[in-house]
Amino acid sequence: MNFTKTILILFLVVFVTHAFSQEIKFKETKHNFGFVHEGDTVKVEYELKNIGDKPLIVSNYEVECGCTKMESIPNPIEPGQTYILKVTFDTHQKYDRQDRIVKVISNAVNSPSELRFKGVVLKPKKK
Repeated sequence: MNFTKTILILFLVVFVTHAFSQEIKFKETKHNFGFVHEGDTVKVEYELKNIGDKPLIVSNYEVECGCTKMESIPNPIEPGQTYILKVTFDTHQKYDRQDRIVKVISNAVNSPSELRFKGVVLKPKKK
């Protein structure tokens, strides 16, 4: 009987944690920025929504190189609220096909979330 109670308690803890928590949902997780020239700054926006029932806190992000940055989110995103997440990609010294991933770290049950963008960086414009 003790084993059954333990299993039941563990099941309830897992269920309650997932049933009443933050969850992040992105309208789109992929973006193609097309063709740009080396030296351009690419700006990509991703719409996210907190579909949980507690405030969502985006605490950090991970990228492959310093050429990609994500704007910080200063306040928690309340349940049901949407937010436009802004990412910039500096194409200096980048050429040809580019495929980048941004890992968004938050207090959501589905963290980290991966966002991806890609495109082609052409030679710089002639002046």
